Amino acid sequence: CRCQILRRVNKDEGPYTKHLAGSRPPDGALAIRRQSIPDEFRGATLVELMKKEGTTLGLTVSGGIDKDGKPRVSNLRQGGIAARSDQLNVGDYIRSVNGINLAKFRHDEIISLLKNVGERVVLEVEYELPPVSVQGSGVVFKNVEVTLHKEGNSFGFVIRGGAYEDRNKTRPIVITTIRPGGPADREGTVKPGDRLLSIDGIRLHGSTLSEAMSILKQCGQEATLLIEYDVSVMDSVATASGPLLVEVAKPTGSSLGVALSTSVFCSKQVIVIDKVKPASIADRCGALHAGDHILSVDGKSMEFCSLAEATQLLSASCQTVRMEILPQHQARPALNAPQHVKVQRSP
Repeated sequence: CRCQILRRVNKDEGPYTKHLAGSRPPDGALAIRRQSIPDEFRGATLVELMKKEGTTLGLTVSGGIDKDGKPRVSNLRQGGIAARSDQLNVGDYIRSVNGINLAKFRHDEIISLLKNVGERVVLEVEYELPPVSVQGSGVVFKNVEVTLHKEGNSFGFVIRGGAYEDRNKTRPIVITTIRPGGPADREGTVKPGDRLLSIDGIRLHGSTLSEAMSILKQCGQEATLLIEYDVSVMDSVATASGPLLVEVAKPTGSSLGVALSTSVFCSKQVIVIDKVKPASIADRCGALHAGDHILSVDGKSMEFCSLAEATQLLSASCQTVRMEILPQHQARPALNAPQHVKVQRSP
């Protein structure tokens, strides 16, 4: 998730002062489309798809010897055979179809081959290896167990990486895509970029991609996955000497992942983060912690808000949430005084 500390709140401003929202910085430059993948970043896998006679794979392919480069998956139709297989990503290159090399095929010949190849389709696919995650000053790793229920023969995500003979290419098993509406998407915890460490207790360290995919296929209708995910380290939060204005990206319809409660601070009722759900947006962003006071949400002061109103306001925020918070280490001395503490948990 994207999270940024917009600014510190001036010390001479009251903790419940409202602030005007600043303009949002523009997103990064558009990704440059590659025509091929450098060898040191190139992975390969076999994808087997089954289709009935007269049906299509739901797969759009660009490229060809007469077009703009190597045959490449440019779209996966939602609900189509290719998309629901959870084996392909947009951007994958198709090297061969049922053993037929596509290097010298024109675009129309590739399309015709895919339409008429038969019920069993085996694609030799090249993909860009996922980036290596490094735990350092800006990121720490956490683990969470997630239980998913299989739909068809898949849990609704694509994995890539794994062990290679060339150790420079070896990666953890990385979840690269979450299929919209699939089991993982509905459960909501797993995100692209997460690492799959084990399946029902079977560790995947040292496994190839094909071995990991085989374990996923062979496990039962319910599986417990051990997921490793990144948590941003926000130094500005740890060193804060007063309230902070925080912006957190939150896709429409998703939950921030915090449970709220009320307490008393300086003889006033305050809205406090009671719990942060593991691997939630709030947890991953690294700026929000249990015990933080929420002073305002999207410019609305929490000073006179009830717990229900504060919870509703957070739920209603779309795309980005702007919160003025007092980090828990700033509020701790007052909260530790028993005579001032009252807790009311949200339902």
